[in-house]
Amino acid sequence: MMKFNLNFKIKVVTEYLSGIGSTTLARKYAIANEDTVLIWINRFKKFGINGLKPKSMDLEYSSQFKIDVLNWRKQHLASLPITALHFDLSSPSTIWQWKRRFERYGISGLDRKRGNPKTMAKHKKITNDEKSVHKDELKQLKQENLMLKIENEYLKKLKALARQKSAQKKTHNSSQN
Repeated sequence: MMKFNLNFKIKVVTEYLSGIGSTTLARKYAIANEDTVLIWINRFKKFGINGLKPKSMDLEYSSQFKIDVLNWRKQHLASLPITALHFDLSSPSTIWQWKRRFERYGISGLDRKRGNPKTMAKHKKITNDEKSVHKDELKQLKQENLMLKIENEYLKKLKALARQKSAQKKTHNSSQN
């Protein structure tokens, strides 16, 4: 996806407001979709130049906000671009992704943090082969744990015997003197 800078967006919006159509502008500036131009126009009309500024990519929205957006869209039978404009979201496709995740996973799908593989792993199905490997690993770890406990007890007894022998030598040496 091509990113457009603020000055370029202002130039396109200005030309649109001077009477040039969105399709013509999209062709003139090799913008893949005329809807992009229309989104800029609508954002400019609603938010001014701030509506054309790029938004931070690390924004996180609460599950409740996402549900509110999806409900508003459904109640108003609004398009993705109209809904994005209403809630000041930079990309209509974000709403489509939320809808898809909600349909697949329910409300918990909206909790997912973007790019967080730990959360994504929760939805991974474990195969029988993987279960078998996990069982084998667990069995091996339990065996290793048992061996370490035995070794630890052995070393404790050995140390105790060494102390006992040392104490006997001291008492034997002191009785000879």
